Amino acid sequence: MNKEVLELIDAHRDGGLSAGQHARLMELLKNDPAARRAFVQEQMLEAAFELETPGNLEALPKPKPAPRRIAAAMLWQWAAAAAVIFSVGLGLGGFLTKQGQTPIAAEEEPLDDGIALLTQSADAVWKGERQPREGSILSSGKLKLESGLAQIEFYSGARLILDGAVDLELVSANQAICHSGRLRALVPPQARGFSVTSPQFKVVDLGTEFGMEVASNGTSTVQVFDGEVDLHSLDQVHRLLGGKGLSWAKSGERADFPVNPQSFPSFDDVSDLTKERSQQRYEAWQKWNQSLADDPRIAVRYDFESDAHALTDSGTTQSHGLIIGCERTNGRWAEKGALEFKRPSDRVRVDIPGSYDALTLTAWIRVDASPGRQQGLLLTDGYTEGHPHWQIAPEGSLRLGLRIPSSSKRALGTGYGSPVLFTPRQMGVWSLVATVYDRQESRVRHYFNGREVSAESIHFDQALKIGPADIGNWGVPFGRDKHPVRNFVGRMDELTLWKVALKGDELQTMYRQTRP
Repeated sequence: MNKEVLELIDAHRDGGLSAGQHARLMELLKNDPAARRAFVQEQMLEAAFELETPGNLEALPKPKPAPRRIAAAMLWQWAAAAAVIFSVGLGLGGFLTKQGQTPIAAEEEPLDDGIALLTQSADAVWKGERQPREGSILSSGKLKLESGLAQIEFYSGARLILDGAVDLELVSANQAICHSGRLRALVPPQARGFSVTSPQFKVVDLGTEFGMEVASNGTSTVQVFDGEVDLHSLDQVHRLLGGKGLSWAKSGERADFPVNPQSFPSFDDVSDLTKERSQQRYEAWQKWNQSLADDPRIAVRYDFESDAHALTDSGTTQSHGLIIGCERTNGRWAEKGALEFKRPSDRVRVDIPGSYDALTLTAWIRVDASPGRQQGLLLTDGYTEGHPHWQIAPEGSLRLGLRIPSSSKRALGTGYGSPVLFTPRQMGVWSLVATVYDRQESRVRHYFNGREVSAESIHFDQALKIGPADIGNWGVPFGRDKHPVRNFVGRMDELTLWKVALKGDELQTMYRQTRP
């Protein structure tokens, strides 16, 4: 290690750094990775030392640079590790930002392995494990459409329409492989160079629109509707201009033919059919919704259809909600109403009477931000025994929290959580969430899109009560002026409290009948 670096770090530690020395250390830290490592190690040692000797710092000498084996032994301790994070994040970052420079230590950013987005679909039936829905982020790998239409938009800007049975492999934001089936591609100038590979050739788009088909007999055809493409084969590159088509048999035989744009569905066709199917699904939901009007199993139901300031309860309690701050917007379908929650002030105030030995909470929601903190779905005021907190936990799991009796004044809580459901991949996608609390079975179950994802024994047996509560927030936790921020960020277009413990097959049917 450079002697100058060590001397400057020692001077900084002892508080004796002159203006000139400070500028020199800044320069070394900015340009020399070894200097940065040494500086961070010194910060780590300082933090570990101080945490190991609380209350006696004045009587102890400042630590000298320690051998690696001593540093390693000290840093294995959890307290020192916590101090390291604080020291490096605030000490080093603050040291540099005070001088108007970019911090060396930066928070790790979340990563996205997606390369495309499923933007529209009509009558789409998927085969295999991947069952994407509109709004789903797509990563690399096989994607098999059994029937129907699907529109994919790549991060590069290229768009594909999959028509009927298609076996497509997503490679990157700029490349796909068509193993079989038909597709139409639109490649704007921003995505120039996007390629689709067939068994015979690779189509490298030069900014155009084309159709491709890989038949069951192995013949590949391409039709260039506008612009031009390059066809790369093993032995040559063949340029194909707009208005031209080429058939390439498995045997190697090639033939030119005129294009027929109408032989492939257009992007307008997909949009029109998607709107038509959306209208049909919404009308089917309206009939299903009407069938629940007199269902005695429902305690409270909000369908978010009214434009009034109050949220109308179509259940049996007539517990209407007061909308505060939320904006009216579209739900699962363009025709359906929903509420959008964005700000810490957004909520719906309700007061739901009754005591329940069994309770099923269901909601159709679209989460629009990575959780990172708790997001309220339905939270009762305060934190009293038997009053549930239904929310999305910071890691993205669905959670039912309850307070249980305690001999002390300290609130004791218990919670029932699902596996992680909401990741960046799930943002912007409509999902049906459900939680079932059943005293008779002594179980709490969580469901996601009609599928059971967790089951847990009840820790303390008690009836559930709602009373005053917030939908999408937690505004009156303990009566203090400052409240924890637990607002939901996203859209909600249906919420129901059932006075019974719904079964898995009932929730699966609900999902199939009401999914977008």
